[in-house]
Amino acid sequence: MSNLSAENRSGLSEVDIARLRDRMLALRQKVLERLAGDQSTIRQAEPQIEPLDAAEQTREQEDSVAFAGRDQALLTEIERALAKIQSGSYGLSEASGEPIGVRRLTAVPWARYTIEEEEETGSFNDGDG
Repeated sequence: MSNLSAENRSGLSEVDIARLRDRMLALRQKVLERLAGDQSTIRQAEPQIEPLDAAEQTREQEDSVAFAGRDQALLTEIERALAKIQSGSYGLSEASGEPIGVRRLTAVPWARYTIEEEEETGSFNDGDG
C-alpha cells in the first residue's frame, strides 16, 4: 500500500500525466510570449501630441500591467505543477494528499487541491490570481 507511486495514488495514468504536461508546456509557452508582448507595451512610451492618443496609450499600458500580473501568477502555478510532475507528487492535493481527480486536472491542470477542498475554502486556484 505505501509503496504505490504518487502517480498510482493520484489515479492518473502515465498517458494522463503526459497529456496534461504537454498541455501545460504549450500554455506556458503562450504565457511567456504574452508576457514578452506585455513588457514591450509597458515600456513603450511614445510622446503623444493629442490628449486622446496619450490617454489611449496610458490605458493600454495599464491593461498590459494587469494582464502581466495575471499571466505571471498563472505561469507560477504552471511551473509548480510541472515541478510536481518531476517529483512524482502531481495529482495529489497539497492539503490532504488525496487524489485531485483526472476530470479536475483536465479542467485545471495546475490545480493544487481537490474540488471539495477548494469549495470549503472558497478560494478557487484557477490561475486568475
